Amino acid sequence: MDTKMIFFDIDGTLLPEGEKDIPESTVKALRMAKENGHLIFINSGRTSFNIDESVRSLGFDGYVCGCGTYIYFKDQLLLGQTIPHKQCLEVIRLMRDCKIAGFFEENSYIFFDDQSPVVSDFLEDARRLFGTRGFVTPDFFSDEKYTFDKILVKIQPDSDYDTFRKYVDEHFEYIDRGDNIAEIIQKGYSKATGIQFLCDYLNIPLENCYAVGDSTNDLSMLEYVPNSIAMGNSMPEIIPYCSYVTTDIKKDGIYHALKHFNII
Repeated sequence: MDTKMIFFDIDGTLLPEGEKDIPESTVKALRMAKENGHLIFINSGRTSFNIDESVRSLGFDGYVCGCGTYIYFKDQLLLGQTIPHKQCLEVIRLMRDCKIAGFFEENSYIFFDDQSPVVSDFLEDARRLFGTRGFVTPDFFSDEKYTFDKILVKIQPDSDYDTFRKYVDEHFEYIDRGDNIAEIIQKGYSKATGIQFLCDYLNIPLENCYAVGDSTNDLSMLEYVPNSIAMGNSMPEIIPYCSYVTTDIKKDGIYHALKHFNII
């Protein structure tokens, strides 16, 4: 049988937003896909440490994490790419100067800047969410081993957005998530490059690849694969780039999508 690779976003695709329980029909569909000999992957903006055990327990064959910067297959790390330490310091200083709220994501940790002048509910909510898994950034200035892989930011009313955006566009990729929130990712890496890497590594043609997502940070992979699936609860901006729109996440969307493409 022709092996397919199916790549899934997490939030809004496998997990309903703000919830921790994966729909039973999704669990069933993933199990059936594996039983039929196909490979299933997480392809997420989340860094590795931030993938919940409820997701890991579903038996994924591999993970594309941090928008393509870390790739795992069968528990083996195949690729890892971080931002050089010197540039990390530049970003921290720039965000302070421009009054940009945000935090820094690394493969094993989340970093917060306790020297930032920005006061934001966005940051306080993130601190509560990550709890003891969140670290502060002063060590960045004394220990060169510290780096991060991507940044999540929220533009504030008094932020110097133009200066910040000019720097980001020169050195990184800016993914607008709406509500003045953006992901800042490394140039040359994306959810699409993660798929390309695994196609080459496993010698599986692109036409055998499927991607399932719901938001603008999924666009790179949805545009890249020929079989792109939007959840029924997707942001409307992604619909024109998808070859199929399934039902809502809570209305058996994953199951119906895999059934539609004869994967299960």
